[in-house]
Amino acid sequence: MGQQAPLQLISQSRLDSRLRELVFSTPYLSAPTYVRVLLPAKYYSETTRRYPSLYLLDGCCNSAPQARDWTTPSSMGDAEQLTANDNMIVVMPDAGMGGMYTDWYNNGLGGVPRWESYIIGQLRPWIDAHLRTIDDRAQRAIAGVSMGGFGALKLAARHPDLFISASSFSGIVDSEYGAGVAGAEFDEALAAMDGGAPGSVFGPHATEDVRWRANNPVDLAGNLRGLTLELRVGNGDPGPYDQSPTQLAESHGEALMHEENVILHQRLSALGLAHTWDDYGPGSHSWPYWNRDLARTLAALRTTFAHPPALPATISFTTAEPDFTVYGYHVELQRDVLEFATLDGVTVRGFSLVGSGTATVTTAARYRAGHRYHVTNGTSGQTLTANGQGRLVIRVDLGPSNITQQFRLGATTQSRRVSVAIAPAAS
Repeated sequence: MGQQAPLQLISQSRLDSRLRELVFSTPYLSAPTYVRVLLPAKYYSETTRRYPSLYLLDGCCNSAPQARDWTTPSSMGDAEQLTANDNMIVVMPDAGMGGMYTDWYNNGLGGVPRWESYIIGQLRPWIDAHLRTIDDRAQRAIAGVSMGGFGALKLAARHPDLFISASSFSGIVDSEYGAGVAGAEFDEALAAMDGGAPGSVFGPHATEDVRWRANNPVDLAGNLRGLTLELRVGNGDPGPYDQSPTQLAESHGEALMHEENVILHQRLSALGLAHTWDDYGPGSHSWPYWNRDLARTLAALRTTFAHPPALPATISFTTAEPDFTVYGYHVELQRDVLEFATLDGVTVRGFSLVGSGTATVTTAARYRAGHRYHVTNGTSGQTLTANGQGRLVIRVDLGPSNITQQFRLGATTQSRRVSVAIAPAAS
């Protein structure tokens, strides 16, 4: 995610007894950005109580700040009414008209907008520091509609140590669907809404497919193990809430989302990941269905927050980032090209790493500070001492780096798996 830049609160307004609107400035974005927050009804009277949080994401294409859409009941979201009796803090950030909750590639130039870095690296810590949340993975959920469904699953899959639940309502959940047709839609039409040229978000699909896949819920589905997962989608046929010409015009969009959601549903099933599959049949790509989706998800979240699922016995995480932190483990990869790597089978007894090049793995703080451990790394062994935080720093040789970026034409990406075993050294 890179080094954090400062986040500044410009203004805040109390719109009613529960609803606040915040405006932030951050170097990660080119203009001030809006966030709406719904507080529990007794937030101000029960001044010592802390609450779970739900990050509720919006879709694309509205010119007003998307942060407002979930609390505009006359035409859009009924989040305020639906959460009236819930003891949770609901955070509704903006993500531009077509920002895709992503740090934009900008055809190799990088820079702003950096939506993921802002929401995960800045907004989330600010919310936990300034509001009475329970700052714990087991008490934090994320959900979203359409583009926000993509954002919810993508952010949860890229940061599974931050969320206990992820839900998508008519979400864009497979950016690879259509093998480039989706690319034209996402990276040109949506980027253009925020002033971006083709190739702005993930890059040209033909040459930067690994960047697309590195943000794609279907490709990252295995990272979602241990979360409560929900997919809710209609099939695009006229449904019980489709009365206006606008709603009927959204039938094609929902039919496309249905096809993508089927792909993700099948992927999750193949991985053995339990999930709610609410394939509810007739319904367009419109707010009446998403409000119903939210009501159903809130009912499930009450149970999840009360009885959060345990972490998987072994942790596995796949990413294309060359430098990443997950579940307390930090991995720095030294390689020549962008490609997927996997930190796999993580327990206190060791882990495996899959990729190419070399890597430095700093473990989570789960060992006794100052104590010595025998580390078997592939075919060699060494004795290491846990640092003052109880972490071990282990160098892993994954063989020669690949020389062509993964998924580019002509790429023959080869990965090596190296297993690392950790045991207390004999005194």
